[in-house]
Amino acid sequence: MNELAREKKKGLSFPYLLKVLFMRMGIGTRHQTPGFGLAGQLFAVIAKHVIAEMGAERGEKILKEAVEEFGRERGKRIAETVAKKGKPLSLRNWLIYTDVSPENFEASPSFPEGDLQAKVGRCTFFGAAERWGLGEYAKLYCKYADYAILDGYNPDVKLVLEQRQWSGRDHCVFRYILKDENRGKFSS
Repeated sequence: MNELAREKKKGLSFPYLLKVLFMRMGIGTRHQTPGFGLAGQLFAVIAKHVIAEMGAERGEKILKEAVEEFGRERGKRIAETVAKKGKPLSLRNWLIYTDVSPENFEASPSFPEGDLQAKVGRCTFFGAAERWGLGEYAKLYCKYADYAILDGYNPDVKLVLEQRQWSGRDHCVFRYILKDENRGKFSS
């Protein structure tokens, strides 16, 4: 009797489902989408429907407003956490107390002219949406979110972001600028 037939005939029990624990240990997380990836898939599906219903221009405007509101709120909450710890709203503290696990990104940092530059080649948000064929919709989140998060956290942090959709590369480059002499060198 196969498993489905067994479940329909005998039902479920703890001894029967105990095998799940051992099977899950054996396969690990290879069939799971990280939480940030699920968020990417959810956003992309919603964006697809908004664009289909409202049209490209109006749909993107609505999504932009929503993403920016969400981003600013995320930034404000991170700032509140940092302030409760009695710490300044530095970029270092933003990295320490950020609300997204670093496991969601594969970033290579460098420090040109005293700025933090992060080359992000694997992003679970974008990658998960792309696996569903919805990367174009996920890009709408990427286009607006990071600027809004930093604006909500500390508007003095300047971000210059070269996103994959404009660079044609397989990665994004985030440059975080705080050093006074560097602030006027780059447009965002």
